[in-house]
Amino acid sequence: MSGISLGRVTTLLLLGRAAGYVLALANSVILARVLGVERLGAYAYAMGVAALFGLLPNMGISTLVTRAIARDPADAGVTRAAVRAQFLLAAGVLLVIPAFAALLPGQPVPLGYVVLAAAQLAVGTLSWPYLAVLAGRARYDRVAVADLAAGAAGTVAVLAAAALQGGVGAFLWAHVLAAAFAVMVARRAAFPFVPRERREPLRLATLFREAVPFGAAAVVQSVYARLDILLLGQMASTAALGLYSAAYKPVNLAVYFGATVAGTLLPVMAQPREPAMPASFERAVRGLAAAAPAMALTLSGLAGSLLGGLYGSDFAVAAPILSVLAFSAAANWLYAPLGVALQARGRERGWLAGLAGALALNAAGNFWAIPRWGAIGAAAATLTSEVALVVFGALLIRRGLRLPLSLRPVLLALGAAGVAGVVRWGLGGVGPVPATALALAVYGGLVVLFRIVTFEDVGVVVGWLRQAAFGWSRI
Repeated sequence: MSGISLGRVTTLLLLGRAAGYVLALANSVILARVLGVERLGAYAYAMGVAALFGLLPNMGISTLVTRAIARDPADAGVTRAAVRAQFLLAAGVLLVIPAFAALLPGQPVPLGYVVLAAAQLAVGTLSWPYLAVLAGRARYDRVAVADLAAGAAGTVAVLAAAALQGGVGAFLWAHVLAAAFAVMVARRAAFPFVPRERREPLRLATLFREAVPFGAAAVVQSVYARLDILLLGQMASTAALGLYSAAYKPVNLAVYFGATVAGTLLPVMAQPREPAMPASFERAVRGLAAAAPAMALTLSGLAGSLLGGLYGSDFAVAAPILSVLAFSAAANWLYAPLGVALQARGRERGWLAGLAGALALNAAGNFWAIPRWGAIGAAAATLTSEVALVVFGALLIRRGLRLPLSLRPVLLALGAAGVAGVVRWGLGGVGPVPATALALAVYGGLVVLFRIVTFEDVGVVVGWLRQAAFGWSRI
């Protein structure tokens, strides 16, 4: 971390990923408009089944590598073992996902679609060890460049499939090619920082044993994040699944933003110099607490206009789904840094227990709610389990790590969001855009009034943006 401004490289990563998210959103628009509701549902099901195993080929190895490199940048043993293990796990996932899909009672899409979705996942995971090395060195500027290059390649591939008037299979093939390009970019970006010392690689058995808690948490979180897609595919129509998938896309982009901010804190939290929380962690928690309700108010207030404008009038009916999921994304922003801190400080087993409990709650909620309310029921189950994770994470930080964590910014931000929500509801007759804008103005005023965000915080962020703008030319 010596000589690296965490604020600057985090800002660079956010800017790079913001551009990448715009590309991903453009890809989703192309998919929705080319495929339509029914075929988009088939595409979403294939990708959702593969995503259930999205972190299984990692088995927590990336987090282990990041923490190991943060503590000892010359640790070549764990890096070499991680690369070897990644190839073995990628081959395994190519077999497991199609076999799992074939065993399911319902087969709403051809099995070949699931095979292609599994292939893009398996190939893409080969870049994870290289990105983990960069994260351990806090070189998030290079991670940003790698992500942006991979995102651009993915958009080019999707545009090519659309130009050829391809169906679901063509778009899935495009993802496979883009994943292969992403691996090459990540390897090139990380090459100067991969440890070169002549150390024996870790035995694979040792690597997997040390990564087990991280891997188990990764698997549970992967299933947790995609269980609603699977259950909707099994218990509802593909049309309902297509609407839910469209509503989930803006929410996914919001979740990735919070995860990006939280993830950059791992190297800092892995090097505790004192029992107190680092200032960067406290600032990140306070910033996310202030930004999360604003994001949820914006997405829920503009839900119908956003979905109709992006995907077409057929998708505007998914606005209530997006409104509920927006607040689940806000809860995700609140617990994301807590999960990172727990794993960095050796409490990964406690966080795993919390994720397992949230998964059980999510599954029970989906089984109960989907037959009654369809896609909106799945969204409500997600929101409930996300709120439960916020509560559990806060308790574990305060009681498990015995670290001081003030809940005042979160509670004040939620109170301000409640007032702003009432304002938006009362102004509903003036239209979604003016009502949302006025609600955000009220929220922003309360945030400043209660000093959740100060002018000093704004000055720090502006400084990071200036450094980031200058930093692009030096990457």
